[in-house]
Amino acid sequence: MAKEVEEIILDPEGEDKHTSFYDDLLMDEFEKETDRGAVIVATSLFDSVLHNLLKAFLLPESNSKDELFEGPNAPLSSFNSKITLAFRLGLISQKFARDIHLIRKIRNEFAHNIHGCDFSHSSVKSRVLELMKSSEIKKKFPSACDSDKKGIRSDFLITCSWMIWALNSKLRYLKQVENCSEEFGYSDINEKELIEEDGGFKDE
Repeated sequence: MAKEVEEIILDPEGEDKHTSFYDDLLMDEFEKETDRGAVIVATSLFDSVLHNLLKAFLLPESNSKDELFEGPNAPLSSFNSKITLAFRLGLISQKFARDIHLIRKIRNEFAHNIHGCDFSHSSVKSRVLELMKSSEIKKKFPSACDSDKKGIRSDFLITCSWMIWALNSKLRYLKQVENCSEEFGYSDINEKELIEEDGGFKDE
């Protein structure tokens, strides 16, 4: 995918962020790709948006290298870990996380089956159909999601496009987690003030 396209998609301040814009932009890009290429591009965009979402929410790293995300042993270097943490932090819903995991598994099918893997492959097709059943997108846009006329590939890519839009939109309203106040022994507040702040001692 062209770098300028990725920058438009991942820019939370962009003016035109409605779903049709994403559909047009992504579908134009996806049309240039093979089935394998389209899946890899889609999952790389999910990975990038999740990375941005988590970095925007978490407290910033004081060092230039963020060891949560960078390096071979970084706990958030994998796509799987980003999805799981985004859910556990309440940044995405359980259903949404489940569906991104489905997309991750479709990506893995293409990665592990080098020869002859496309959207007609039984395991890929079944997962795309499962993805379509999970959301309301087919009910809301029946003409856009019509496997009989447009094929499974089209359903997968249209679903990815609105999910990436929905995920990226969260960046516009996300509030960063607040710094924790210093614990007793690290601050100038004395023990009496801390007890008073906490409501004082309570009789058992």
